[in-house]
Order: sequence, then C-alpha cells, then structure tokens
Amino acid sequence: MKLIIKQLQETGITYAQIADFMHESFEERLLQGLRFTCSFMSAAQFEEKMKDGTVFVALDEDSGELLGTAVLHLKTDRRGRTYAYHEYLAVSPKAKHLGVATQLAVVWKAWAVENGVQYVKSDTATRAESSVKWHLKNGFRIYGVKAFKNTNYVSYIFIMYLDEATKKSPTYVRLHYLYSRLRYFLSFQKRRI
Repeated sequence: MKLIIKQLQETGITYAQIADFMHESFEERLLQGLRFTCSFMSAAQFEEKMKDGTVFVALDEDSGELLGTAVLHLKTDRRGRTYAYHEYLAVSPKAKHLGVATQLAVVWKAWAVENGVQYVKSDTATRAESSVKWHLKNGFRIYGVKAFKNTNYVSYIFIMYLDEATKKSPTYVRLHYLYSRLRYFLSFQKRRI
C-alpha cells in the first residue's frame, strides 16, 4: 500500500468524514472500556477543535481512501518556546500495523521543525498498549500522568524534543514523570476524602 500524506485543506475530505473515521478507528478502544474523546465527537465539535490545528491525513494513493489522521496544535510555553500538541492520531482498522501512523509522524515532524517547534507533547491512555508502544517507538518519552475530565482513564503525557537546545536529559524526563505521578496520587487521595 502506497500512501500520500497531505494537510486536510489540500484534500476534499470533510470534518464529517473525519469524525466518522475517528469513530470507526476508536471503536476498538470503546470495546476496551476506554472513552477516548474523539470516539464520540461530532463533526461540528471536531471542526471547532481543529480551528487552530493542522490536520494531516494519510490517503491510499490508488483509491484516495482515508487511512489515517494526526493533528498538531501549535502552542507557546511559559518560557516563550514554541511547541506542538499532537493528538487525534487515528488509523483505519484495516490499515493498522502497516506503518501509517509512523509515516504520518515523518511528515508532521518535518512540518513541525519547519515551523520552529522545539518539542512535541502528546497523550494516550495508559491501558492503550499499542498507542503507548507507538509513542515510545517513534521518539516520545513518558513525561507525566494525568486524568482528563472528559475521559474515564489515566493518561500518559509524552514529550519528544525536536530541538537539541531544549532537549532535557533522560534523568530529567524520568524525574518529571515520577513527580507527576506523585502529584496525581496526592490529588486522587484528596478526592477520596
């Protein structure tokens, strides 16, 4: 299978098609009992979320069929550095384990570097084993844990450095992760009281 990867506005794909694609792609997670936000978003909600994002799509070169998506939102941190938040990574069930997500990552990483992004953050459920493995295999490191209000699980927060000047040591990243776990545990304990 040969892929073409483009930004959404370069295609005729609609937000309704993206929303349907997300629902289909995340059906497996729903069966696992994981309520991923994109598994129930409407086309209008997705369009609203994407207003300030860049949507990348992977298409089958022969059929033009949508096989994958990924979104980057550019942000600025407290120190004035540009970073991107990577989300809504989805791959068609029939194209899983064929490298679609990795090929998307090659394109969005190049785009991020061109746009001055120094690092990329992402998240996924700790129980979403294939997604966790994909993040680690593609250059992300576990940076923290968090429970989001609209989900029913705990997420790993990942970080990937694109700029050597801002890159933190593996020890720093590990300590940040452990501190994050401690904060999460303490906040969980407060809620139980």
